[in-house]
Amino acid sequence: MTTDQDAARARIQEAYHDIGNPVFSAAEFTLIKVFIDYKGFDAIPDEGDILISELAKKIGGSEEVVERFTTFFLSGEILTSPAPGRVAHTEKSRRYKFDQPTAWLYIHMFNNVFRSFAQMPEYFAKYGLSSPKSASTTPLGLAHGYDDKPAYEIIVANKVVHKGFNEALRELGVMYSLKGIYDFSWMKPALAAGSRPAIVDVGGSHGLALRDAISNNQFLPAERCILFDLPQVIENTKANVTKDQDECLGKIQMVGGSMFEPYPEPVQGALIYQFRRVLNDFPDDDVVRTFQNVRKAVAPDTRILVIEEMLNPQRIPMNVGLDICLM
Repeated sequence: MTTDQDAARARIQEAYHDIGNPVFSAAEFTLIKVFIDYKGFDAIPDEGDILISELAKKIGGSEEVVERFTTFFLSGEILTSPAPGRVAHTEKSRRYKFDQPTAWLYIHMFNNVFRSFAQMPEYFAKYGLSSPKSASTTPLGLAHGYDDKPAYEIIVANKVVHKGFNEALRELGVMYSLKGIYDFSWMKPALAAGSRPAIVDVGGSHGLALRDAISNNQFLPAERCILFDLPQVIENTKANVTKDQDECLGKIQMVGGSMFEPYPEPVQGALIYQFRRVLNDFPDDDVVRTFQNVRKAVAPDTRILVIEEMLNPQRIPMNVGLDICLM
């Protein structure tokens, strides 16, 4: 009997850990996000340590709650404790200071990915187990309280969410360089033959893809490269370029519009139309409409560049998860 009880106990313990591990990974993710919001990691000195009671006062929290948080962080080795009632940074926790790249990625992933996954049971129960039929009805929309608004409009409407989204894009942009992957040199004769647009980056947001292409291909004239995105995105990018005094992006053209509507004259007839990590945000019917639309703007020798994650079994879990999140 004891052997049977031991076996049952072992099975339950194994199941408990199988379930508990992802649950408490989610808990860690959430609590780090909250601590970032309250600048808890900023309140801990870079060197030395701090009393938990003092930390609570600095971030405007109750000592009881902050002690619970820090105890959790100590158990996961996110923080360290040199003495009872005191906490100090680890190398990992320093990356969570407000305005650090890792912190902005946390904010973005929590607001627009984690919350979307949490909303999926309700989404599928309401709309059926299939991909969204409209870019205005998505798990992300429901996570933010909307069932009739496109994702970007939702993000822009909330300053905190929008800030996290923009800062995350800035950090992630360097991951998708075409240096050594795509050869732009075929453009040289056509560039020399006239004044048509060189590259139109459709939905290019911050213009990081254009800056990457121009920086790595000295023959590309920045003034003939065009960032084409929604008017509110263009205004935001112009402000950032001015603030950052970005010499390269300060030379490019920025044109407001939509890839779902007829392209304005300045962006027609380009040598390249580039779609980098933008099409995966939309249902298939919208993607088809996008290509039908750009086809009306191209010249006979135009090339279309599409940079998206490939669907294959070797993809890392995060990329597969993002594909599901962005269905």
